[in-house]
Amino acid sequence: MRGPAGAMVGRVDFFDSFPAREPVAPPRRRRPWWQRPDNVLPASVPGDALLIRTDSAAVWAGAVRVYPNGFQMSVRMVRREPPDGSPRYRPVHHFPPAPFEAVGTGTGLRLGIEYVDGRRDALGEGLASHHFSDDEEERTLRIMDQGGGGDGTTWDAEVWVAPLPPDGPVTLVAVWPGAGATAECRAELDGAAIRAAAARTVTLWPPDEYEAQDGGQWGSVRIATTADDAGGKQAGGA
Repeated sequence: MRGPAGAMVGRVDFFDSFPAREPVAPPRRRRPWWQRPDNVLPASVPGDALLIRTDSAAVWAGAVRVYPNGFQMSVRMVRREPPDGSPRYRPVHHFPPAPFEAVGTGTGLRLGIEYVDGRRDALGEGLASHHFSDDEEERTLRIMDQGGGGDGTTWDAEVWVAPLPPDGPVTLVAVWPGAGATAECRAELDGAAIRAAAARTVTLWPPDEYEAQDGGQWGSVRIATTADDAGGKQAGGA
């Protein structure tokens, strides 16, 4: 019914006729022990590991930042010339494939890590993925690619490793067949220095014990570094 000047009288807007939906909080899960904390400022540890150096390629790891439950390091991969004659520089919207990704059968970079107690893990092209358990008691070593960027000749990546190492050498192992580095190359970081740096971290505020559950999962791969350990099993792992 219309009143003066054609205005509707007693009208209910169409959408107001529906009951309001109660807001639903997203599902939450307990934060995994191995996840890098976002309430902590890290402590730095000096150290440079030149993993691969050939006439046409190099891989460097360093800039270690330590947290209470693990450490993050930078990895730089450099090639003298782009692979397969591809352009040296590419537009931002045409990123080259990351060296850790499947760029060809057995040609991509593989990066492994081993603690002095025998625990090991690896990530890289051509290796089957596995998923991590959130079990608080499981302390298997895990290495995770946290992304990066670059062009046809240089790629910078961030890698997260958990848990903290025991005292002793932290061995990094790398091969990059596509860049001519087919033999295993090794370098070491100081596990004792990394572990000690955890005491210098700064906790900004109490941690949030729970986080929103988005369905995502971290993943890496396991690989044996010797012929005798072809199964690649870790102490405390599957």
